[in-house]
Parts: sequence; C-alpha cells; structure tokens
Amino acid sequence: MPNTSPALQFFKRIWHLPESVRWMDPLPPFHRRAIIVAVLVVLLAFLWPSSAPQQQTQRQPDKPLANNAPPMQAEIVGEQPGKAAPAATPDSQGAWRDYQVASGQTLAQLFRDNGLPVNDVFAMAQVEGNDKPLSNLQTGQTVKIRQNAQGVITGLTVESAGAEVLFTRQPDGTFLRAQ
Repeated sequence: MPNTSPALQFFKRIWHLPESVRWMDPLPPFHRRAIIVAVLVVLLAFLWPSSAPQQQTQRQPDKPLANNAPPMQAEIVGEQPGKAAPAATPDSQGAWRDYQVASGQTLAQLFRDNGLPVNDVFAMAQVEGNDKPLSNLQTGQTVKIRQNAQGVITGLTVESAGAEVLFTRQPDGTFLRAQ
C-alpha cells in the first residue's frame, strides 16, 4: 500500500467503522452507513438553532389598517378626531367617558385597547355578583367609566337586565357594587 496522508487514513477508518459494529451484522455496509448518516442528520436537525417565531396579528379583511396602526376594538362615543374627548358629566370623583363594546370583546380587552388598567377589571369582577354584568357584555353595549384627574378609575357603570349597575372604588382600592 502506498504512503497515504494521515487525513486520508482517518477518513478510511471512519468509512470502514460501520463494518465493525456487530449489532448491524445482518445489514450490508451501504445500509449501515446510510443508517448512521440518517441518525446524524436527525440529531443535527434537533440541535440546529432556529429563529424565534414571529407573532402575527390578525387583520380584519373588511377594515384595512391605516399607517400600520393596530385596530381599535372599542370606540369612544362622541369623540371626534382632532378634538379632546368630552368630559361628560364631571362630578366630584372625576369625569365619565362612554365606551362601546365591539363584537366578541371582553371588558379586559376594552380596557387594554384604551390604555386603562386591566387590574381594575379583575378587582371589579370579585364583587360582580351572580348576574355577571361585566362578564356578559353584548356587542354595541355602552360602558361608562369615570376617571379622576390622575387617571385612576373611580367608577364604572354598565346596563344589565334593564338596570344600570354601578361599581365604585373604595378608599382601600377595592370596588363596591351598587345598583
């Protein structure tokens, strides 16, 4: 055998390595090599780093987005573009604003969409009662929210079974339900 380079000798040993594996004896050398290569490819596929999955937002086909802005699911009733929202019937605890519930929207989503603290929804849900006026919102229903000058929600009203249900913030931060 002529002098061969060390690299060539190394590859020859690797090539003939499957022939020394005894549990593969019934298989011909080609099949042994194919099995080893397949196992290596599968291992590499599992260990290969992948890019993080990108979140895709769902678009409503009938409403195109303007300037790539996220879709508004709740609209402030009576607000006109370019003007400040009306401070409808301010009282000693803040100003009331009306929000209209969009199709399939929950109260938590309405709060999120309008930059309101979602934790207040959970605090109100603790005193919601058996008729669940906050959980059973209907499309087009109006929710009135009162905020003080600091932006803290001090009250919420929603119509349920023909009666208006009022939730008011207590000094300790919890809410109380009144009808």
